[in-house]
Amino acid sequence: MKKEQSFWVAVLAGFVVLTAGDILIHQIWLKGLYQQLSQFWRPAEQMRANTWLPFLSAFSLAFLLAHIYPKGVEGRSTLEQGLRFGVLMGLLLHLPSTLIKYYVYPFPNFLFAAWFVGGVVQVTIAGLAIALAYGKSLKT
Repeated sequence: MKKEQSFWVAVLAGFVVLTAGDILIHQIWLKGLYQQLSQFWRPAEQMRANTWLPFLSAFSLAFLLAHIYPKGVEGRSTLEQGLRFGVLMGLLLHLPSTLIKYYVYPFPNFLFAAWFVGGVVQVTIAGLAIALAYGKSLKT
C-alpha cells in the first residue's frame, strides 16, 4: 500500500478507535457520574444540536496523530512503535489538561482520574491502530 493510502487508512483507524473510546468512556462508564453532575453540563437539547462536534474532534485528532506518527518511526516493531507513540501522545494530551481541569473545576477526584486514565488508554489504543494501519509502508 502506498504511503498516502496508508495515511488515510491510519486516519480512519484512529477515528474509529477514538470515537468508540468516547462512547465507552463518556456514554457508558461515566454516564451515571455525569448525570449526578448535570448542573455543570449544557442542556440536552444544546448537546444534541452539537452532536457533530465530538466527531469533528475525533477526526481532527486522528488526522493529526496519523500525520505525526511517521515522523518518529524508528527500527522497532510496529507494536512497539504504536505503543510508544500512543502512550506519549496520550500523556501529552491528557496530563497537562487534567491537571488544569483539577485546578479549575469543582468535580469529584474520580472524574479527573477517569478522564486521565480513560484518555491515555484511548489514545494509546489509537496509536497502536495507527501504527498497524501504516504497517510496513513506512519502512524504506
